[in-house]
Amino acid sequence: MEQIHITLPDGSVKEVPKGTTPADVARGISPRLADAALVARVAAPNDGEGELVDLRRPLDHDVKLQILTEKDPDALFVFRHSAAHLLAAAVMDLYPNVKLGIGPPIDTGFFYEFLRDEPFTQEDLAKIEKKMHELAAQDLPNERKLIPKPEALDLYKKSNQIFKCELVEEKATEPMVSFYTTGKFIDFCRGPHIPSTKRIQAFKLMNVAGAYWKGQEGNPQLQRIYAVAFFSQKELDEHLHRIEEAKRRDHRKLGTELDLFSIQEEAGPGLIFWHPKGGLVRNIIETWLRDELQKRGYDLVYTPHIMRLDLWKTSGHTGFYKDSMFGPMEVEKADYQLKPMNCPGHILIYKSKLHSYRDLPVRLAELGTVYRYERSGVLHGLLRVRGFTQDDAHIFCMPSQIESEVEACVDFAFAVMKNFSFDKFEVELSDWDEAHPENYAGKPGDWPRPRLHHRKIRRRPRHPPRRHRRRQGNCQPRPAKIRHRRSRRHYEAHEHPIQEDGRRSRFLRPKNRRQAH
Repeated sequence: MEQIHITLPDGSVKEVPKGTTPADVARGISPRLADAALVARVAAPNDGEGELVDLRRPLDHDVKLQILTEKDPDALFVFRHSAAHLLAAAVMDLYPNVKLGIGPPIDTGFFYEFLRDEPFTQEDLAKIEKKMHELAAQDLPNERKLIPKPEALDLYKKSNQIFKCELVEEKATEPMVSFYTTGKFIDFCRGPHIPSTKRIQAFKLMNVAGAYWKGQEGNPQLQRIYAVAFFSQKELDEHLHRIEEAKRRDHRKLGTELDLFSIQEEAGPGLIFWHPKGGLVRNIIETWLRDELQKRGYDLVYTPHIMRLDLWKTSGHTGFYKDSMFGPMEVEKADYQLKPMNCPGHILIYKSKLHSYRDLPVRLAELGTVYRYERSGVLHGLLRVRGFTQDDAHIFCMPSQIESEVEACVDFAFAVMKNFSFDKFEVELSDWDEAHPENYAGKPGDWPRPRLHHRKIRRRPRHPPRRHRRRQGNCQPRPAKIRHRRSRRHYEAHEHPIQEDGRRSRFLRPKNRRQAH
């Protein structure tokens, strides 16, 4: 029988028959590991990242293999994905006529979307939760099946699963389509999943919310059941306790009780009115921040709240950010735009005079009030609003200065967090995805240099970044976005995005060779 080579995380190499599964390898290492295993990560010998796969997936070539257990964050993500399938299986068992949407894992749990004529009630949630525990106790295997695409479509058409048909049509690009079964339930899914349902015990269905199919108004409105899930009951209980504590400390409740701020219906949703006490607190914070900015070499500027629409076209905001901008207004036969960001204003200030390379870096900072269109359904106190003031800065420097400037920005962000006693936070690194260049600003050739800077910098921080690839909007590579967390992935809205952008030549056309940019 043909043999393949499996390289383990400690560098040891096992020679095994072709078709061996990660579960087989785990059993060969120790029964304890085999029992704890949830999912595997495989990578080609020269690939650093690899992909997550089921423990039952046959291995047919040389790979690097890592067996993931409850100790690995990626395993929790897969665990919650499997819990979402368990939810759908329970709902289909109780309400066989519902139409299925999508069911992904999220930060603290998962959700699944359903189309049903009657709204789900709290009594329904209790019934569904009970059924989930019954199914989990049956130790149902999560098994992957490959089905020809025409057969997959026929399966969903016969059961009138209109949304699943749509997903198969759009997402299934190969002749064979990946499905997973959990007992009688079958779902179009690329996986991976944990081996069976028996480990899914610590979960709770939380609430139901309306959601348009694919998030687009005009599409059918589905019912989205949200749930939380953890590996242990202790973790679940702690999380539920934190939620209750957070309700007592809800800033919307305290803002009213302490007379700090209000949102006035007459003025419109998402617009904050700071009362005298809140204004005093805000002024203290802003004064401290301005002093810190100046100590670190930033010059304070102020820019208008409204500017010509053509400026935002030049900057690219109307291309990448249009859905989050308020509509333009006409003034003397010219279109003007409320500013959603401060970038163009700072660039106009910079280019208003000549600069020598000896002037660099030029650091411009502003506590700038910006306006962004948020749908009323997502507005939330001070955290999701339509008008807010952000501490924003832009640094104009030479390529040789980028690395030290970004490092200083990271240090500044850490210092701000520490000053306000935020001692638990995560650092994210947004990276380029060669497979989807259409999702990113700039040209592929713009990315190698900032990626090199980011690799150097991310080796230094006291908090190693979590790397991910996601759509980059108008702004280019982001070496770090630092987010405070009160507890396990329980995020507040304190973010410090730091990004590098070498594309501003549309704005910064030098008047002569002395102008640096």
